[in-house]
Amino acid sequence: MRTFFHALAAIALCLHLAGFPLSAGERASKCLPVKSLKESEIVFRGGESLTFAVHYKWGMINADIAKAVVRIDTSRLNGREVFHASLSAWTQKIYDSMFRVREQLDSRFTRDGLVPVEFTRTAKEGSYTCSNRYSYSWDSPQPHIKASLNTSRKGDFYAEIPLDACTFDLPLLYCMLRNLDVASLKVGERYPMTFAVDDDVYHLHFIYYGREDRNISGLGTVRSHKFGFQVVAGEVFAEGADLYAWFSDDANFIPVMFSAPLKIGKVNGRLQMYTGLSHEFTSLIKK
Repeated sequence: MRTFFHALAAIALCLHLAGFPLSAGERASKCLPVKSLKESEIVFRGGESLTFAVHYKWGMINADIAKAVVRIDTSRLNGREVFHASLSAWTQKIYDSMFRVREQLDSRFTRDGLVPVEFTRTAKEGSYTCSNRYSYSWDSPQPHIKASLNTSRKGDFYAEIPLDACTFDLPLLYCMLRNLDVASLKVGERYPMTFAVDDDVYHLHFIYYGREDRNISGLGTVRSHKFGFQVVAGEVFAEGADLYAWFSDDANFIPVMFSAPLKIGKVNGRLQMYTGLSHEFTSLIKK
């Protein structure tokens, strides 16, 4: 159950853009195989909203137990025009007694270049709660993240996390992946991705598996690109497990499904509703 929310869990950060070490073009080329990140050429726009059903199967449980909404809006932060990507996830009330989850992640980044500006996260998972707030120190001889954290297990604590120009918060990583240059990807090849969670940084990878038509319950058949994302082994994932995700094979490149085996059970997510897409949803070929 916690897989989906751990996949979305991310750091909170505040970045001083004046000291950012790479231009948007250099950042894109050095970090991920993305297309142009100019605002006029990225695949999404403000007002986009995607709603997902989260399905869990284990023993007698075989049901949709949670909802998740991913929104991209435009706003202003300290006089700067930014995108605001928010990820909200929660268990349905009937399942709250089993394991109550409320997860909220908010990332703000420049509308041209997708350079991170600010991130916040609050989470409640059963009796466990946490919040993260990060500030970035780019002008230091050794750039790092100053992390202010709180958990119900440890209370308030602080950490300095090594900082790399390719380290993303997860909502921004999601937006960067939406802008992959798929034509440049090779089937079966591994591509690096880096993100920070709590007081650590993870250097993982994703694999591109090529095109695949995927039937999405309640939505229809979607022409898709399949990816496998390496996950962090621990409480939720077994060693060697991958989270698989399918993105629409059209100009929107939206996620339409994900699937992952857990240490206990299996979780799937599927797109239920979509509004505010920049382009026509042409990959939906059969409703």
